[in-house]
Amino acid sequence: MFKTPYYSIVLLTLISLVGCIIPGARRERAELELQKNDSLFVVDEGDFHFRIVLPKDLMINHEPRIHYVDNENKLIITCGPFFNLFATVADINTPLLTSSDSVFQHIVMDNEDQSLVFKRTLPNGQVYDFGMIQHTEINGTHYRFQTDANGEFSLEDVLKMKSALASLKI
Repeated sequence: MFKTPYYSIVLLTLISLVGCIIPGARRERAELELQKNDSLFVVDEGDFHFRIVLPKDLMINHEPRIHYVDNENKLIITCGPFFNLFATVADINTPLLTSSDSVFQHIVMDNEDQSLVFKRTLPNGQVYDFGMIQHTEINGTHYRFQTDANGEFSLEDVLKMKSALASLKI
């Protein structure tokens, strides 16, 4: 008669203790905000040590690939033709973007806290595509993430990449 309530109290006590024994277990899940079928990738290559979440809508038709290029100390994160980021270890004081290159003029659309979204226009003013660059510090290491300059990304593509970068954690 008294055994059932006793076991229930012991079970609830053990569950609450286990939650306290693993530091950050509950907080970590809340910060990442994983949705059903989102995938968490752990990157541990060369100077790159972090976790990134790639949303399920990107992975439905494309297999993600994280490739480290040793001789360039560069990390390439791709998931289909419209998700292509390069990561390098960077000095935080380097400018994020120049106003133009030999072909395109860069017009900044959104500039916030070491992250910017820009559009590339042709000399006649026509919008060619969009891109992004972001500096992120993870555990004392400064990384520069940017869209592939050879890619042609829509604003929606760039915002998906920016969203994935918002999930970066150690």
